[in-house]
Amino acid sequence: MTANINTKSEPFLSKIEPVHRQLQAWRRTRKHRERIPDSLWKAMTELAGVFGVSRVSQAMGVEYHGLKERVHGSKQPGRPSDNQPAFVELPVPVPTHQSECLVELEDRLGAKMTLRLGPGSGAEVLALVQAFWRRQS
Repeated sequence: MTANINTKSEPFLSKIEPVHRQLQAWRRTRKHRERIPDSLWKAMTELAGVFGVSRVSQAMGVEYHGLKERVHGSKQPGRPSDNQPAFVELPVPVPTHQSECLVELEDRLGAKMTLRLGPGSGAEVLALVQAFWRRQS
């Protein structure tokens, strides 16, 4: 934020004037108690992000706290904005190589069991291990 930008400076005026004209035109034609359109709020929040909430609210003649809430509300993490998708699907990575897993069991009497497992063969392991440990009962 550039806090030292004067409200009468050329950069400020050149950016704010088109939006100010749109707001004035809307005010002349609005119905009683009609809310400011979202497109105008969006333009004002973008200006407030560059020039500051106070300067923009004064120049546009809008309520400071309303503009501030919209500026800070649009920056909250986890809150989707108009141009961000609310859901993003990520592809599942495909393994580039097939790997094996080696499981070795040994009981206190010295009996051993070695399982060499390929990809996707994890479901049978529990039954084999339980059978190995139960055989001593």
